[in-house]
Amino acid sequence: MIGTRFLLLASLVAAGPAAAQQVASIQLSHKALALTPGARQTVFATAYTSAGSPVSTRFRWSSTDRAVATVEVTEDESDFADVVGVGPGSARIEVRAGGRVETIDVTVTGGGGGGSGPAAVLNIDPPTIQLLRGETRTLMPVFLRADGEPAASASVTWTSLSPSVASVDASNGVVVGISAGQGAIQAGAGGLTKVAIVEVADARFAFTVPVLGLSPGAVDTIRVVVPSQRNRPLGSGGLTWRSTNEQVVRVTPLGIAQGVGAGHSSIAVEGYGQVRELPVTVHRPVAEAVVVPPTDHGPIQVPLNGSRSFRLTSLAADGTEVPEAPVGWTVADTTVATFDLGTGQLTGRKIGQTTLSGKAAAPGLNFVWQIDVIAGGVLVAPGRVGMNVGDTLSLAASFTTTDGAPLGPASGVQWTTGDANVVAVDGDGRLRGVDDGHARVIGATAWGSADTAEVFVSGPLLFTTTRTGSADLFTLDPNAPTRAAHQVTNAPSNDAMGAWSPDGSQIAFVSDRDGNYELYVADADGNNPRRLTTSPDLAELTPVWTADGQRIVYAVQAGGGRTQIRSVNLDGSDGRALTTDAQGANLDPAVSPDGRLLAFTSTRDGNYETYVMDLDGSNQRPALVSPLKETKPAWFPNGDLGVLQERTDRGQIVSTVVRLAMAGGGPPQSLTPPELPVTDFAVSGAGDVLALEVTMATAAGRSDRRLMLLRTGTAPVDLPREGDEQMSGPALRVPPKR
Repeated sequence: MIGTRFLLLASLVAAGPAAAQQVASIQLSHKALALTPGARQTVFATAYTSAGSPVSTRFRWSSTDRAVATVEVTEDESDFADVVGVGPGSARIEVRAGGRVETIDVTVTGGGGGGSGPAAVLNIDPPTIQLLRGETRTLMPVFLRADGEPAASASVTWTSLSPSVASVDASNGVVVGISAGQGAIQAGAGGLTKVAIVEVADARFAFTVPVLGLSPGAVDTIRVVVPSQRNRPLGSGGLTWRSTNEQVVRVTPLGIAQGVGAGHSSIAVEGYGQVRELPVTVHRPVAEAVVVPPTDHGPIQVPLNGSRSFRLTSLAADGTEVPEAPVGWTVADTTVATFDLGTGQLTGRKIGQTTLSGKAAAPGLNFVWQIDVIAGGVLVAPGRVGMNVGDTLSLAASFTTTDGAPLGPASGVQWTTGDANVVAVDGDGRLRGVDDGHARVIGATAWGSADTAEVFVSGPLLFTTTRTGSADLFTLDPNAPTRAAHQVTNAPSNDAMGAWSPDGSQIAFVSDRDGNYELYVADADGNNPRRLTTSPDLAELTPVWTADGQRIVYAVQAGGGRTQIRSVNLDGSDGRALTTDAQGANLDPAVSPDGRLLAFTSTRDGNYETYVMDLDGSNQRPALVSPLKETKPAWFPNGDLGVLQERTDRGQIVSTVVRLAMAGGGPPQSLTPPELPVTDFAVSGAGDVLALEVTMATAAGRSDRRLMLLRTGTAPVDLPREGDEQMSGPALRVPPKR
């Protein structure tokens, strides 16, 4: 086999005396070696002329420190040598030919070299090896002291425990695969033993490329692997190489192929009982290349988990394409991006920067793209929000993949407002309400991804008033008496019983604008109204939102006066009856702050009592049972329940708001003075303010409804109103989280 290798190398030399071909360079199969004492590694050498053609010559091998590593050379075959580890340290192997020199850095460690003291442990390096039939591999002993440090080396005897599978040289640990199967090699030194596992397979070897593409004069190393052994690289030592057409391609004993002339050929590789052929195409010389996208347009942005196409087209001198010319693609950091050679797609794997290099099959045709892997999108949260003039709220931005999956907080987002007269935003996404209205706030990235938050600015008190001649919904800021109330709905009909959505960006209300009182939802400024119910024989009343903002719970009154509680999705679908009590009325629904419970008023026991149930209508039970009349339940933020309680005092009806401690029990706590005829109320998000609907009788015998504000520890204060307008149905928006 050695002689055959020498003949193959000689066959690469062009006609003419060998001495006439000057050695311009030397190529070695290894640039550096890491060995243990006694280990050996075969190194191959090939000499080339200045034109890049292999040339037959004699090589001289030497070591700069024979105490570290030596070189064993077969006199007749100086194109390869065995480098043998001797002792710990560093040395350099020098290979000389035709006045040229090439070197290999050798580091020798382990194997007990440099250690001292008796060995307590014997290991084998490597502990497991894979071989083909006829392939060789050297095992090395490693001696350690009891403390794990290197110990002094000792003489080792190697024994094959499965000689039918693999044999071993008893003195140097060189293992040879014999037949397919699993075997064991034992090392023994004094009283110490260790076993290494050997797996021998009749496996096919293969090439790492399906077709080798070369240009005339170009050189490439053919890589051989064993696919069934996790693509284990196979060294050239047991292989012979042959070109089927040396007018197209030549090959050295090291498996180094050189293109000669345009055409198609193959390289046959023989060894370990098998022969494989690698198709080779030598293409026309490449003179130029065209790349898409251009490399001079700055960084190329690729979305995370998204892809971008890259193309490098090789052209001959006449401008025609050379499609068979190979193109080399390299990504500097494959954790940031990966490149698919088959599709030309670069896929972002991690936010960051890297480079993509494309190399055509000609000198100087190298191209580099700067790659910036960016998030596929940006998500602004909250996406909708209601706030008061003077309120502040910070928007949060997070990066997402192209399909919307979250990636974490976003940085470098640019914030803009669609109407600075309504809401202002700073560079950190912090909002400030300026005046009543609606504005869009946009968070955008430098690469063009953007998301929008819909911001509605208004007073936190939503109520019904007749100041326009019919019932309409208005908002008011009780903390700014100089600010006028702001009209929300303006239909030639009656709109009443407004309720804020949890995020304050929408309202639910009832309206007879279509001829019957139906349930509606609109944006917080009254725009985009949508009718949710169509029930000409029923009247919808007192809507409230579920805590997740996905459904509306409301009361519905039949023609006979019997009232029940229902719920419906925001698009009007999936309407559900939550109460069906035929013996009593159920009304005034109120959803708890945690979204789990629904309080309501029921007459099922013959009196107006406060009940609670689960949000789906199950587990209905009394919350307060007393001889008094309780209506209008409302929740405090801590889970306490407020109700409007009526009693008779000296022939007069007295209505007060009382607070029930749902967790600890105890008697109800009165919150409003008895002389104040409260008919409805709302609790603020902090629980420290009540908005009261107060109904008084006028001298003319009519009812006069107005709104008052009651803060903890203070007297009720009238809210401003115009003329004799009737104000009712207060609802307080929960303030946004800052």
